[in-house]
Amino acid sequence: MPRRRTQPPRRVRILNLTWKVKFVNNDIGDSLGWCDYESQTITLYAQQTKESLCDTFLHELLHALFYAMAIDQSTDEEKLVASTSTGLCAVWKQNPEAFKWWASML
Repeated sequence: MPRRRTQPPRRVRILNLTWKVKFVNNDIGDSLGWCDYESQTITLYAQQTKESLCDTFLHELLHALFYAMAIDQSTDEEKLVASTSTGLCAVWKQNPEAFKWWASML
């Protein structure tokens, strides 16, 4: 039986922050998405393949998560992996509908 596609999220909670999620149809250059830390907005190019959109969504979530956890590129790999997995579990738990949508696209 095919998976039922759910609605994309308009907001996601990332630790103690609420981020807006926007989908745009206009060309945004070389990027398929971006994370604006000042406005707490994740923007995704809507005209990419489902698989690419899933990857881009997760990629931008990780940027927002790293921002919320104050993780930068100078952090050692093991700490980065451990922090990312813990943080991603928290994001997933706080946003089950967003991940139902994301999973329905795979």
